[in-house]
Amino acid sequence: MTTDASGHTNMLGTLKNSIRHRFHQLGVMRSVLVGFTVLSILLAVPSNQPIAYEGWGFVMTVVNPALMPLWLSGLWLDALMSKVFLADAEGAERDRMRFIIRVELVLSVILILAWMPFFMSIMS
Repeated sequence: MTTDASGHTNMLGTLKNSIRHRFHQLGVMRSVLVGFTVLSILLAVPSNQPIAYEGWGFVMTVVNPALMPLWLSGLWLDALMSKVFLADAEGAERDRMRFIIRVELVLSVILILAWMPFFMSIMS
């Protein structure tokens, strides 16, 4: 934990530093992929949502569901490539690759669970 000038513990500053460190470990491109994946999870369409063909509804019910498989494929491909790089990595780089693989696989599961009701509703 960090302390301010008065000696008090600054938990928010510690959290910010921890998040900044984790995003630094991911790198820029992976951070963008993670960011768009989280955005897709947050904007997942409910199963009873009718498909709209204009305005913001079009983005939510047509564009976002079309991008979901791309984010999922990107996560899986990068996790696979990180596993390949893990074979040659040592020390801190090995831990970094393991962290990346864990984050991407956990996000993949959350992404699938968030979108499953929508895709099940349009399949039935």
